[in-house]
Amino acid sequence: MQVIIVVISFLSAALGVTIMYNAVYIPSAKLILVSGLIALATYFIVKQLQQSRNKKLDKLMSISLTLFGAMFLASLVYSIWDMEKFLSRLTMMKLTLVLLGITGIYLNIVFIRAEISYKKKRGNQRIEEQPNKSYFEKRKEEKERIERGEVRIILGASTDTNDN
Repeated sequence: MQVIIVVISFLSAALGVTIMYNAVYIPSAKLILVSGLIALATYFIVKQLQQSRNKKLDKLMSISLTLFGAMFLASLVYSIWDMEKFLSRLTMMKLTLVLLGITGIYLNIVFIRAEISYKKKRGNQRIEEQPNKSYFEKRKEEKERIERGEVRIILGASTDTNDN
């Protein structure tokens, strides 16, 4: 169910950006805001009900919300823009849509790459604890050291500590 919601919201955001850029239909900013909030609320409700964690769906949903945000601001600029002599409303809306869309997607990709890089670095820094050696493994290592001729001093021996 989560997959369906994310795919529908992403396709609606991508279709909305294309329709707005081609000036087929420019919806009001309220309509875009409401549709984006409905998509977000539906996604989080279904996510809580299913109790599943899918990072890829979260990332795709953040990209679609970024597109909804770019559409919202572009529609807002289209409705507010008054300087027709400088740039037309349509040109300013397209410029806003393209710049915010590309910037938002770029920032999403940068965040994803930083997250991957951080996880790789943290994975390399983790120190794995060695399992405790049994009495027989300790004896075998001790015999190997004797055969190699290593100098050693034994003050006391115990099978309970890791000092042997």
